[in-house]
Amino acid sequence: MTDFENLCMNCMSDMQGKAVCPVCGYQKDKPQKKGALPYGTVLQNRYAVGCAKKTNGEGITYIGFDKALNIPVGLHEYFPATLAERADDGKTVNVLGGNELAFKENLDVFLNYARARAHMRDLSSVVLIYDIFEENKAAYTVSEWEDSITLRYFVKKSGGNLGWNMARQLFMPVLSDLSALHANSINHFGISPDTLLIMKDGKMKLGGFSIPAVRQMDTDLAPDLVPGCAAIEQYIMGDPLTEATDVYGFAASLFFVLTGKLPPEAPKRRNDTRLLIPNAILHTLPPYAISALANALQIDTEKRTQAFELLRGQISVAPAVTAAIEASQKFDKVAPQQKKASVPDEGAKAPKASSSFRWGLLSCLAMLVIFAVIGIVWMNHSGEHSQLSAAQNVSSQVSQPASEPSSSEDSEPDDEKITVPNLIGQKYSEIASASSNSTDRQYQILLSSPQFSDTIPEGCILSQDPKPGTKMLRNTAIVVVVSQGAAVRTLPDIKGKTLSEASAAVTSAGFVPTAAEQPSSTVSKWKVIGYQKAEAGNQMAYGTKVTIIVSSGSDDDDTTSSEQ
Repeated sequence: MTDFENLCMNCMSDMQGKAVCPVCGYQKDKPQKKGALPYGTVLQNRYAVGCAKKTNGEGITYIGFDKALNIPVGLHEYFPATLAERADDGKTVNVLGGNELAFKENLDVFLNYARARAHMRDLSSVVLIYDIFEENKAAYTVSEWEDSITLRYFVKKSGGNLGWNMARQLFMPVLSDLSALHANSINHFGISPDTLLIMKDGKMKLGGFSIPAVRQMDTDLAPDLVPGCAAIEQYIMGDPLTEATDVYGFAASLFFVLTGKLPPEAPKRRNDTRLLIPNAILHTLPPYAISALANALQIDTEKRTQAFELLRGQISVAPAVTAAIEASQKFDKVAPQQKKASVPDEGAKAPKASSSFRWGLLSCLAMLVIFAVIGIVWMNHSGEHSQLSAAQNVSSQVSQPASEPSSSEDSEPDDEKITVPNLIGQKYSEIASASSNSTDRQYQILLSSPQFSDTIPEGCILSQDPKPGTKMLRNTAIVVVVSQGAAVRTLPDIKGKTLSEASAAVTSAGFVPTAAEQPSSTVSKWKVIGYQKAEAGNQMAYGTKVTIIVSSGSDDDDTTSSEQ
């Protein structure tokens, strides 16, 4: 049996008698986090407590050590700081006065939630629970523990974003397991690049499970929401959280992997629902992936993709499968294992042998790339301070997706297709408003990065994909590029105007105005003299900062009146 006293409290590796862990660099005398169980606390005469890794409104997550199996484990303690405090013995949890009912209700939810998860032992992409118990007037779960890094860290060290093929290989197994969890009424509501973990074997797992009260504002527990990943209903008191809530968090995490940025925080997207994707990245993504993201990241819950099975169909380029899934939702849910086996084949046409071979080869190549990138990132994470140029090179190679198999759009019936409208030259604001307010809209509008144009007025659509007049599947997205107007603009004549009038004219022309005062015997007080180091009619780049000179009146006459 391993001597627990010689283990690193941060990673459970042998300290080899040193003051600093040779594996993770953790200092032996570093104190435990305030409010957490002391190092070495033994629970159930079996589990020794190590370093507190994370806290949220529900409690504390520790790395621990199973003294019976001689392996590291994850320990999660129900200890809501808004409802309870640690007793003087450093272990017992005492409920704060007046919070007894809320503490007990959330404790019951914690235990029932853990028991439901513990039954899902056949899921390979989810961190599993294998023990649940009550002690110290609190409750605990014991889960598997594997060395891992967060998806956020992995993407950062892999060049800032991943290509579609690589991302798809990571996300699809998790998507399948989330479908199985929700089929058994088990939710997460906290899916993010921080709860998605990359393992040493190159696979991704979902951790960070907490009860729903932590994943919503205005409850008895402190909320734990990741801006950009939390859906709008999580910010609104009393709004129900559903499978579509998890679909949003999953899609936001996928969006982050592909673009390097999370979507804007949900409350901010209420007034501006756009998802900005840089052109360089947009052109590497297959159209069906863009449409799937647009559907899954709808602010309005009712318009959003409602289930992971439907999202899987959209990401898998299988409109026939998607239609079958939508039809199946009219009937009772089947068992998860039956549903998982039957949906991909239901109504789908058998692909050509050459396509199957090509996809199989691409999958193998993508997995090899994933292993290469993860290996390099892991070496860096373990203490090697390389520049990760190799990882960045590999990521850039896979960011351009390999040629896709023949699109299933070609075999779709005509009634599933529409003729792509010509949006070029039209005002984006009007098109977007009409599309979002329409009850029978046949396509969505997705905005790419704006571009300058000498021919298309600012705010109007410069280009679109698919092109006008071609055919596209109904309810998929048209990606548009909006004109910023000409890159070089002309300074307007502002002499004699008020400062507010001049600022409006300068801003409208595409410049950034600032102001400065200057005495003048010829221009009335508070009226504009002109520009500093520039003149009306000058050609300057869009966005240039210009200084407007405003008259402060004559030095000889402080009472100079301003024109009315």
